[in-house]
Amino acid sequence: MNAVKIRKSGTFYCVFDDDCYIVHFLLGYQINNQKVGFPASALNKVINILEENKVNYEVIGEDKNNNFKTLNKYEKFVKLGKEQYDKETNYINLIEKLKNISPEKLDKILLTIETIINE
Repeated sequence: MNAVKIRKSGTFYCVFDDDCYIVHFLLGYQINNQKVGFPASALNKVINILEENKVNYEVIGEDKNNNFKTLNKYEKFVKLGKEQYDKETNYINLIEKLKNISPEKLDKILLTIETIINE
């Protein structure tokens, strides 16, 4: 069974690997080194959002979990989360590259973008 595994770490909770893409997508928390962390005070909010979206979860070390059986949308949200994260990362990388090009090239790029947008 695929489920978001939520682990306590001090006064925070963390999710790792594919689980972090789901939490990032659904709640907007930032991914850092394949990990998303959030304060313990946000645990109920995270659980409520996972339940609303029919995503299985398990809070490691606590008796909190949910299994939506065939309704589990874990894989759907992993895919959507990875796609969103990749777009955000590409956008940030593009901005950094644009900061380092000549004004003439930047003018050409902006003209091309405006042409595409106005089509």
